[in-house]
Amino acid sequence: MTENPAASKMRSNLRRHASASKNQPIRSSTENGGSTLVDSLEHHVDEHTALMHHAFHNSDGEPFYRDERTWVRWPSRFGYVAWRTLTSNPVNVLLVFVPLGIISGAIGWNPTVVFILNFLAIIPLASLLSFATEELSVKLGQTLGGLMNATFGNAVELIVSIVALKNGEIRIVQASMLGSILSNILLVLGCCFLAGGITHTEQKFNETVASTMSSLMAVSTASLIIPATLYAAMGSSNSKDIRDDNILILSHGTAIVLLALYGLYLIFQLKTHAHLFDEESGDGDSEGEQAEGHILSPWAAGVALVIITVMVAVCAEYLVDSIDAIVETAHISRTFIGLILLPIVGNAAEHVTAVVVATKDKMDLAIGVAIGSSMQIALLVTPFLVVLGWIIHQPMSLHFEIFETVVFFLSVLVTNYLISDGKSNYLEGAMLLGMYIIIALAFYVYPDATAGDAKSLLPLSSMTLLHSLLHATNFSRPFLSTLVPSIGLAYTIQGLVAIPSIFAQTERFYDLSGSLTYISCTALSLYLPTIRARAAAAAVGAAKPAWPSILAALAGNGGLNWRQVALSAAVSIWATRLGTYLFSRITSDNGTDSRFDDIRSSPPKFLGAFFAQATWVSLCLMPVLALNSLPASLFATLPAAVGLTDILGLLFYIGGLSFEVTADRQKDKWVQEKKTKKHNEEFLTRGLWSKSRHPNYFGEVTLWTGIATLAGGVLVSNVGQVGMGLAASGLLGKVAALGLAGVSPAFVSLLLFKVSGIPLSEGKYDKRYGDRKDYQEWKKNTPMFFPKF
Repeated sequence: MTENPAASKMRSNLRRHASASKNQPIRSSTENGGSTLVDSLEHHVDEHTALMHHAFHNSDGEPFYRDERTWVRWPSRFGYVAWRTLTSNPVNVLLVFVPLGIISGAIGWNPTVVFILNFLAIIPLASLLSFATEELSVKLGQTLGGLMNATFGNAVELIVSIVALKNGEIRIVQASMLGSILSNILLVLGCCFLAGGITHTEQKFNETVASTMSSLMAVSTASLIIPATLYAAMGSSNSKDIRDDNILILSHGTAIVLLALYGLYLIFQLKTHAHLFDEESGDGDSEGEQAEGHILSPWAAGVALVIITVMVAVCAEYLVDSIDAIVETAHISRTFIGLILLPIVGNAAEHVTAVVVATKDKMDLAIGVAIGSSMQIALLVTPFLVVLGWIIHQPMSLHFEIFETVVFFLSVLVTNYLISDGKSNYLEGAMLLGMYIIIALAFYVYPDATAGDAKSLLPLSSMTLLHSLLHATNFSRPFLSTLVPSIGLAYTIQGLVAIPSIFAQTERFYDLSGSLTYISCTALSLYLPTIRARAAAAAVGAAKPAWPSILAALAGNGGLNWRQVALSAAVSIWATRLGTYLFSRITSDNGTDSRFDDIRSSPPKFLGAFFAQATWVSLCLMPVLALNSLPASLFATLPAAVGLTDILGLLFYIGGLSFEVTADRQKDKWVQEKKTKKHNEEFLTRGLWSKSRHPNYFGEVTLWTGIATLAGGVLVSNVGQVGMGLAASGLLGKVAALGLAGVSPAFVSLLLFKVSGIPLSEGKYDKRYGDRKDYQEWKKNTPMFFPKF
């Protein structure tokens, strides 16, 4: 029986403890002398191991997740990995508070209850985030693992800051950025040094990392000091408008320089001088410990990192949203809340991650998360917001308040002194924490009036991520309000799947992610109007509208029209069928696809393939997105009777889907018969494949034509023209609606005829069988696309 690594490690620790003891081993009180306590505990470990062994192994001792049957292997693998992940830390029992916290925030329970539930929910999520980061660093190294964790941690802050910038809340954006930097370089790093120093006399980390980060943080400090001193130097000799204009010119140029420096730093860190950053601290046992504890593959760790980060963001936003009601009675300065309390809560997951890995003597990873996150804010996020403000005509500058600039300078100065030698201990951690406490006390007594707009800091900082996204994508035209979030979701899903796929160099989940994107974007477009209405009602404290019923829509009642439900279901059925079919096929081919042979080892090309898939998903869904964007009130004026375009659309879809499914099944059957040597045919010429050389592609184009026909019939009607804002355009508006509906089949045809479908298949078969007479005869007598009957 294969022994569980955790059991082996526990047994070795127990034996080491027993051999180091000066006392005699404790024995049981049985008559025959019993056994040592170590042996008793070993027996308990063996029992636990045996139980786990039987849960995930068959009667022959082979693990189920290595079974040849796909339907056994994948569920078993998922269950095994999930169990090992959830049992990685006892604190994960608190995961029960995650759904409770999210539900309490969404429904609007008492703020105190929401705060407590989400606070308890963040603790296990932070633990899992730490676990996923460690698992990812096993394969990618502590440098890249820390970089990814810092990036995920700052994504939510960036989104909320963009929304704040769009609203012209410049002062609030600056305070949020400064608070995040201070919490990372003082609080997080101080806790890392203190927690690690308690268990280790002295810890070492990469001196190259320390010196490089120290220098870059010093440059970022200078980028704030120079605008502040210039503004003061210009004094009263110039008007405020002239001083502001000069500061903006300086800030725009400085932001471009900082962005360039951060880009060069990434090249320096990940490419040209990667060998310097890979010199990770620790003794020779660290590699063995990592290998022993390795549970998640890079792909699984990346997916876990994304999912957990999203859940942490949701819980953190609900927690922050509840603070306002709590502190109103506590007489706490809003400046203190905005610059000290909110960054602590918002970055809780990063804090726990850095501290946990520091206690395990992985200081390079801890430094990468703590200081790396601060560097991203100072050299990437803040300059990016300055440039974005320049583009959208918002006066975002690097001119911070004098007091805040001095605080930032002193914090970076102290931090740089302590990390410059590449060593740390608990005393240095206490120094950083002491510095943070002093600054927190200063901001506690810092008057809100001096902080300018600080009194409005809390409400905007507590803006939930959902409200931020809905507000940023709320356009005057309903179609744009549906199109932009759907396209954004498509690229987000593909990007999140692409990251772990690139690191693992596998295309196994490429087609499956495409199906997920189709289904997710369709569902979002269908329910987005209701989501916006519920969010608007919650913002003013009104009753939220009910979710529309699909069954009621099919019966002609409710907030949805039956055509919207029918087309959304049609897309979901096709995407689910095709995604599972392609995933099963690529799994049977050992997870490889010949389309990726030339790009698998090139991250930019691999990423481009995923983003290309997001593009064609968005184009294919164009008629569905347009139909789902029409306001529900307009559908009440649409004739309830089924029209000609409705009938033709459904017939085209059903016929095309049946044709595609039949062709795929015939090909699968032919392949299986060839594997079992029931025939020796080299290429398929039976069934639908005797009517068309590509019957599956004919079916796909036909079903998308059906979707476009049904949607187009509504879009060219008066209801569609009014809903799309094209009623005043007359004939041109109807042509535009038809063109919008026709994008889907036109693009699918272009994709299959000119890009990936027919050209690849024809080229592959021509190369293999082009000189054979039977192949030439079949190709001559069989139409390429439209079947002969």
